[in-house]
Amino acid sequence: MTKQNPTDSPVRRWTVLVIVAFAMMMGYVFWDIVSPLSTTLKLPIAEGGMAWTAKEYGFYAGSYSIFNIFLLMLFLGGIILDRFGIRFTGLLATGMMLGGAVVNWWALEHIAPTTYVSMPVTLFGLIPDTMKTQVLVSTIGFGLFGVGCDITGITVSKVVTKWFTGHELASAMGIQVAMARLGTASAISLSPVIAQSFGLSAPLLAGALLLLAGFVMFIVYTFMDRQVDTVTVSKSPSTMRLPSYVATLLKNPGFWLIVLLCVLFYSSLRPFLKFATDVLINKYGVDPVTSGWIVSLLPYGTIVLTPLFGSIYDRIGHGALLMLIGCALVLGCHVLLALPMVNQTWVAVGVMIMLGVAFSLVPSAMWPSVPKLVPIEVLGTSYSIIYYVQNIGLMLVPMLIGNIIDQHTAANGHVDITAPMSVFALFALAATLTAAVLLVVDLRKNYGLERANIESR
Repeated sequence: MTKQNPTDSPVRRWTVLVIVAFAMMMGYVFWDIVSPLSTTLKLPIAEGGMAWTAKEYGFYAGSYSIFNIFLLMLFLGGIILDRFGIRFTGLLATGMMLGGAVVNWWALEHIAPTTYVSMPVTLFGLIPDTMKTQVLVSTIGFGLFGVGCDITGITVSKVVTKWFTGHELASAMGIQVAMARLGTASAISLSPVIAQSFGLSAPLLAGALLLLAGFVMFIVYTFMDRQVDTVTVSKSPSTMRLPSYVATLLKNPGFWLIVLLCVLFYSSLRPFLKFATDVLINKYGVDPVTSGWIVSLLPYGTIVLTPLFGSIYDRIGHGALLMLIGCALVLGCHVLLALPMVNQTWVAVGVMIMLGVAFSLVPSAMWPSVPKLVPIEVLGTSYSIIYYVQNIGLMLVPMLIGNIIDQHTAANGHVDITAPMSVFALFALAATLTAAVLLVVDLRKNYGLERANIESR
């Protein structure tokens, strides 16, 4: 008698989604836990800060990607995922997130911001030649966390594809992204409150404890994953070798357009979130807690919209068009923030809401489009390539913006945000042009990005 595939059970596959999306959500909580504290970190020690410079903070924000890029950890993670499976890779990655977070918290809690270390490499001036020991250790911890977080992201994407292919794939990925945005929104809105009540390192400790919960949840998932393998492992494997799959992947222009779109789009938004509270404080004169709540409107809006747009993609299609509209919205919002004469607070609120719409449109269509372009046998490798290139932007852009902010900071500490926002707008413009090219190429190559997912089941 043939065993029923657990993925055919709606209850089981949606339960799996909640479990793995929760683990990923905890990663996004920690990723942005320091973002709303950037202004406070730069305050003098006597005023409750750590006297970080904008350049030091930019290096810290960019260090999320430093090991992924220079040690090729994402490529290694993708290979481990495709060769050793979801269970081993997921436990390894969630454990690395937890370990890196603990190091990051320990640095802020136990290393005084009064000792310095000289850096042998400055990466063309993007890395400070002399920085606080506290900053350096924090970046090491954040970098280790970044390795674990991105490999967890690759693993979770493969989990969702494994359980939802032929079902509500885009809707499931939309919900997973929505939960990740809930993590971001929670971190941005609650971190300043926790810091004011318990100290600057307290939000990082809270984030580390949440990552421990995520690690436990992934342990629970491994038992459910084993049940699927007992049913599907007996299926005849493909005779095509892994190198052949990889060669096919690397020759696919649609895949490389997704890679380019990903790095440009996320470079225009993820680093912006690291500096968004600075933008609101300096341009609109709001206090840190209020600025945190306004910025949190961006990810909070995605919580409902991302599953909605994913459902539209599943049932109606037009994935490439959704990506184009989302990139164009980001471009318009960044231009508004860059214009000095547009300085009303209500405009900032409206811009954050519209950025939330854009932050829903693009991921809800982009990530479910990848399985349409690549074979499942190299899905982990393909996601690792996308994440690797994305990490180049996530490392370099915060460092670049930190340097630009330092150059445009007046003696009284006020920052002219026109120049940094113009850089973000340029990335958004490049992303919009790439999305337009992807739409044209999809129509010519017939990848199926404009077709509904459920319809093509």
